[in-house]
Amino acid sequence: MKHYIKPLIFSAALLATTSAQAIPNIWNSEFGQGISANSIQNEQGDIFTINCDIGYSENGELTGVDFTLANGQDLSPSDSNTLELLINGNAYWVPDSLGWRNGDNAWYSFREAIQSAAQFDVYVNQKKAASFAPTPQSTKEVLGDLSDCEYTY
Repeated sequence: MKHYIKPLIFSAALLATTSAQAIPNIWNSEFGQGISANSIQNEQGDIFTINCDIGYSENGELTGVDFTLANGQDLSPSDSNTLELLINGNAYWVPDSLGWRNGDNAWYSFREAIQSAAQFDVYVNQKKAASFAPTPQSTKEVLGDLSDCEYTY
């Protein structure tokens, strides 16, 4: 039974280090069960996550964004939360679902813009909720190719 303890401790330690985001404004990526979660935490503790369904479903239906304030309030896109990002002086609406023309077009524009964002502001229901300033290195490494992060028909 002793030989099971070390792998168990290692697995727990690895899980703890990958799910915690100690350094702000660094993009991190996690992958599990067909979902790639690319997230960034700002200095206030707000978390912005781009979820890419690249194998969980046949069409990528779980692709989207999650946005949570440091106090735990979920402000992800939904019927009650309109999410827009200000990136390089342009506004990008983030749809709450994909699989329809306007949502897919908006997602494509957002996806292309976020890959080169040196700084971005998150607006929820037309009010600024958070700002992020990702490092260029983490943006290039984690968001360098989001071409698979889409809804497929």
